[in-house]
Formats: sequence, structure tokens, C-alpha cells
Amino acid sequence: MIRAFCFLIYICLFLKCSLLIAQTRFQFTHQQMGTQIGLIFYDKDSDEVRADSIAQLVFNRIDELNGTLSNYVPQSEINRLSRSPNKNVAVSNDLFRLLQISGDFSANTKGAFDITLGPLIELWRKARKNSQLPLIEEIQSALKRIGYNNLEFLDGNIIRLRKGGMQLDVGGIGKGFAADEAIELLKRHGITAALVDMGGDITVSDAPPNKEFWILGFNYFDNNGEEVFQKLKLKNQAVATSGDLYQYVLIDGKRFSHIIDPRNGKALNNNIQVTTIAPNGSMADAYASALSVLGIEEGMEVVQKAPCLEVFMVEDIPGAYKQWNSSGFLNYIIGD
Repeated sequence: MIRAFCFLIYICLFLKCSLLIAQTRFQFTHQQMGTQIGLIFYDKDSDEVRADSIAQLVFNRIDELNGTLSNYVPQSEINRLSRSPNKNVAVSNDLFRLLQISGDFSANTKGAFDITLGPLIELWRKARKNSQLPLIEEIQSALKRIGYNNLEFLDGNIIRLRKGGMQLDVGGIGKGFAADEAIELLKRHGITAALVDMGGDITVSDAPPNKEFWILGFNYFDNNGEEVFQKLKLKNQAVATSGDLYQYVLIDGKRFSHIIDPRNGKALNNNIQVTTIAPNGSMADAYASALSVLGIEEGMEVVQKAPCLEVFMVEDIPGAYKQWNSSGFLNYIIGD
């Protein structure tokens, strides 16, 4: 009897493993939010029609968020809000939640992350296009129209912009927010092992079948100027990389990033790269941008106060190379 019972347990365990092994991998791509989006998920149902349908739901959701959050869509909800200063404006749940989350990240990063930087972002976008630095007077004028504290939250999803000429820009968090929403949608449809790649910033849920983690990676330059590829192991987390080591433009022989320092209104030129690991894409994206602004010395204090955030930072300044990581970051490193 005992032998028969043990045999039944063995059969059940075998069948359970077989079900795990039998899960089918599906992969899709989609162009939105200024990047190519990659989607991978595993499903116990091998039906391609079902998989296509789920993928389309995910991409429709991302398209919907783009219509809400994009500065490049003239009638997007965020643009309509920006055009309504000093008024109480009722906004969607999506926009209200994202603005609230952004405000919290701003407060927690000493204002280094700020979604009100639209006037400065537009100024530097023009500078990159024309290869000509903005005038000091232009920067000072734009600085008067920014500040996350000028964003007021009222009951009933009401937002009020306290200054005229404000322009909200969620480019530093929007993709991560969209990835989080995609992961949640997939879970509601029974998909628990998934990866959403928003142009290199990646959010994952449970690990693939018969695996402990998703294996991801990032690049950085060491103190010899050699590019290093580092593997990471993640599940139910997100990784994002930001800085000016890769994304920059040369103006008058100097490199300038797409990231703006809210404190002085200038584009970064501090040769920095930040890789963050966080519980979700929104947090990973926002802190990667903020820590790029703060640098290693100021950033260390912010990281120590941020729960569940792990960070790797490089300042690749000639003759003054610095590298730092939070102690927990090493737990996600995969050695050679």
C-alpha cells in the first residue's frame, strides 16, 4: 500500500513536471513609444490563435497608454493637461496614477527625477537638432516653468498645474509604467512567466518553465575603456539603464545627454551610466534617470533610502574613473 502510494506521488510529480516542460514559448514585437517593444511569454496552452490574441491585447494596452502619455500626439491627454494651467482638470486613472507615482519618486530623489521638465527638454531637443547650445536666458526662462511641486493633486482624479507654460513629459518613466501594465494584463489572462522589453529596459514576471530566473544583461565600460557585458538573473523585477555613455550628442566638441538636470537646466555631460534593478519598471526607469543626474556621491544616499532598489553606477571620466554598486546588486550578478 505504501509502495503504491509512493508510486502515485511519483506519477503526480512526473505529470506536474511534464506540464511545466510542455509550456509553449511565444514571442512578438511591436513598434510604439518611440522604440521596438519585445514580448515573450509562456503558456500551457499551445494555441497560437490564443497567444496572438493575448499579445494583441497587450499591444493595444500599450497603444492606449501612448495616446494618453505621449508628447508627440498633439491631442494626448497629457498634452491637453499641459495646455490647461491654473485649472482643475479631471484626468484618467492611468494619468493620475502615473503622476502620483512620479511625484513620489521626485520627492525621494531630491527632485532629480521630475516630469515637469518639458520646457527644458524641448529646448535641448532643438539644441541637439541644430547642434547649437541654448542661450543662458532661454534656460533661465524654462527653469521658471518647471518644478514637480507645481503639480497639485486633488480628490476625484483632479490635477491642477500651478504655473502657466508648464509642459509635462513622462519620457523617463512612461515605458516602465507601460511594461508594468502589460505584465499585469498578462497575469489576468493566466500568463505568469513573461518578459516585456521596452527598447532595452526590461520588466519580467515569473521565471520561464524549469528555470529559476530570466537571464538578462547590460554593458558598461571598465577603467581600461573596455566594454564589459554583465549577465543578470531576475524574476518579478525590472532592470533599466540610463546615462550619457551611449545616448549623447556632440555640440562644440562636448557631449550632452538627453537627460536634463532640473537643478541647473543643463543636459548631462558627466559621462555616467546607471543600471537599476527594482520591483517594477516604473521605479527602475525613474531611478535610473534620477541617479544619472545625482551621480555616485549624491546617489548613494538616495539608494540607501530606497527599498528594494539595487544599483550599479559608472562615472567614466578620463583620469577619474569611478564605479560603485549597492551591496545587494551583487546578488543578481552571474559570474563567468
